[in-house]
Amino acid sequence: MLVAAVNAQPLQLAHIFTDHAVLQRETTTQVWGWGQPGAQVKVSGSWNGKAVKATVAQDGAWRVSLETLKADGKAYTLTVKSGKETVTVNDVVFGEVWLCSGQSNMQMPLSGFGFQRVAEGMDAIMNASATASKIRVFDIRTERCTEPIKDVEAKWAYSTPSVAAGTSAVAYFFAQRLAQNLDVPVGIIVNPWGGSRIEPWMTWEAIEGAGLTREELDAIHAIHEKPDWPWPETPEVIWNGRVKPIAGYAAKGIIWYQGCSNINQRYCYDKLQKAMVELWRKEWGRDLPFIFTLLAPYTHDDANGRWRPFFVLNQLHTQEILTNSWAVSTETLGDETTIHPSRKRPIGDMMCQRALQNVYGINPGYCIELPLVQSIEYLEDGRVKVLLTNVWSNLMDITARDITGFELAGEDRAFKLAQAQVDWDGQTIYVQCPEVPKPIAVRYSFRNWMDANLQTAYGIPVPPFRSDDWEY
Repeated sequence: MLVAAVNAQPLQLAHIFTDHAVLQRETTTQVWGWGQPGAQVKVSGSWNGKAVKATVAQDGAWRVSLETLKADGKAYTLTVKSGKETVTVNDVVFGEVWLCSGQSNMQMPLSGFGFQRVAEGMDAIMNASATASKIRVFDIRTERCTEPIKDVEAKWAYSTPSVAAGTSAVAYFFAQRLAQNLDVPVGIIVNPWGGSRIEPWMTWEAIEGAGLTREELDAIHAIHEKPDWPWPETPEVIWNGRVKPIAGYAAKGIIWYQGCSNINQRYCYDKLQKAMVELWRKEWGRDLPFIFTLLAPYTHDDANGRWRPFFVLNQLHTQEILTNSWAVSTETLGDETTIHPSRKRPIGDMMCQRALQNVYGINPGYCIELPLVQSIEYLEDGRVKVLLTNVWSNLMDITARDITGFELAGEDRAFKLAQAQVDWDGQTIYVQCPEVPKPIAVRYSFRNWMDANLQTAYGIPVPPFRSDDWEY
């Protein structure tokens, strides 16, 4: 691990500036490193030949800003000089850079986890050579750090089959689609940690300013790392070693897949998620778009438990309290027997769809918005009429009329499984249950696992919803 203090040392660049690096196109990016205190440093890119100067501070650090150009398919050189010392970075390209973080579902590589495979993973690995130089990976694996460090031990690499096999499947599929649609190189900074809570990804200051209750804050303060515990829990220990050291490296946005380890925080996770993103945006000095994944269905030791959908609703609320953020639903992509669903390509694809539309302004030609409840009406014949938005009259294929995942409850507040059908208009659902002749509440996919199947004809899953405000 690299230490925080850097004094009287040879000229160095931060490790995120290595051969094969992708620099965010058409913007200003920071470039930094270390050298002899008081020495002058000159940084230049071969794309314009202009040198930017800086004086090394007393702590040995220096930092400059460089202007980048449009992606033109050319490879450039980044050069840093100080006195007789020179550091050169080759094969630098302009393109799109995305930060890819979270826990194990973001970490799960194309090659899979042990006995858990990634659908289409082998095909992606075998075809990786075709786009190896266009999808470039910076894979951070720094251990937990109780104090901030200055640099990470990692380097940029082409996504060759061997590199792709060990790369986050969600991040790779996202980058693959993005590169295909934009026709530019895509750099993914892959930085997940399986089992991690959200608190280690942020500072104590951010957590304490998130608007949590005293009880919620006390619960977080009570968290301590267990001896030999592989999953980070304590605030800051990932921030210190994996986020802060790369803050300022120009990026287009963040994709995030996390939450399983915080699933008990059904009332405050949205506030923590908002606080984390705002911290990252402050450190990067830009309003980074935030695309995040809702937790997929899984038994969580009790298929009929309801803590997952309650948590998902809280995750989804982030869209309402955080600007420039969008959720991706996985409600039809879960797996009853594993918390790591194999279908990662649809998740990467939906994240890419969201980026293309809302970040790059490219109309996909069809609705990618999450279908949400517009109105609920209780009919005299005992049926419940549910009207959804954002379906463009194409809620599922017209031939797929039988829906699973609905429940109804009457005055006794006891939910019973119900039958549901999509009406011919493609956006209305009729729900009924003989055991509940006079329903007063309707829920969809509101158990840990129900094998719910409601989605649009374009494959956008409907997230869980409920009409009641009951606490169970």
